[in-house]
Amino acid sequence: MVRPAATDLTVSPVLVSALGLVVAALCWRVVTSRRQGRPVVGWRNGAALLATVLLGVAYVSPLATLAAHYLLTAHLVQVTLVMGFVPPLLLLALDPASVRGARWGRAMEWAVHPVLAMLLVNVVFFGWHIRPIYQACLLHPELYALQQVSLLVVSLGFWWPIVKPGGCGRWCMGSWGKLGYILVATVPQTFAGLLFALAHRAFYADYADAARSLGVNPLTDQQLAGACMAVLSKLALFAAFSVVLWRMLEPGGAEGDVDDDGGGGDDRDAPTPVRPGAPAWLGLLDGSRLRDEPPVRHRPATADRR
Repeated sequence: MVRPAATDLTVSPVLVSALGLVVAALCWRVVTSRRQGRPVVGWRNGAALLATVLLGVAYVSPLATLAAHYLLTAHLVQVTLVMGFVPPLLLLALDPASVRGARWGRAMEWAVHPVLAMLLVNVVFFGWHIRPIYQACLLHPELYALQQVSLLVVSLGFWWPIVKPGGCGRWCMGSWGKLGYILVATVPQTFAGLLFALAHRAFYADYADAARSLGVNPLTDQQLAGACMAVLSKLALFAAFSVVLWRMLEPGGAEGDVDDDGGGGDDRDAPTPVRPGAPAWLGLLDGSRLRDEPPVRHRPATADRR
């Protein structure tokens, strides 16, 4: 098999089509939101742009060429982008009201159970990396491209319960539940990374030959790849924590608990509205949420009794 140059761009019809579909979907969300009178918030457009750039790097840049033909380390960096960074950014870019109102959004809320998403993302990831299957991917570029698209799809399902693009749906987890969810889900990848890092022989012969052509020791490449796989789980955990924190600082609050005015039965202890776009917790600093003490009434003085 003739390998492309390590600095060549990857022009795979499958990967280019997948990238085009993602860009088209992100543009359509802007058009739909404007038609409904809800312009997309600026930071969501920023998340969409960053996700598009990272997916382009993973799918068509020289990194994709190195990953599919030369270095296992490059492949794991590619997988880190496709599974750990692009999916949460894409979900953060979605307008919550549009997701709740769309039929596909409601279907996702029912279908994406956290346990199912956790099992599916690990089965697909490790299934593609079984030696005979992965060797076939290295020999057939379009099969490798299909692998990358499937990893993106299952990762979107994995991140859905964490980001909650349509709000708290049927399968709703709290902040600690989300962190535990991703911690448990990434344990197998951590152990697999250690296995690769500590192995004394190369698992994939094609990568070993290609690495030597670049002057790279195959075992060094595999050990770096194993370290990347182990670090991937930690990066995913950090990203999940960042998403949870971001959601807590959004104008709607973490779980809507800031909307509770503490009771009282009238409007005197209602929280003061905050300006649009301000974090919900800022309203807690505007003043006391305690009710005012009732005024003291003095009894009129009476004549002394004789």
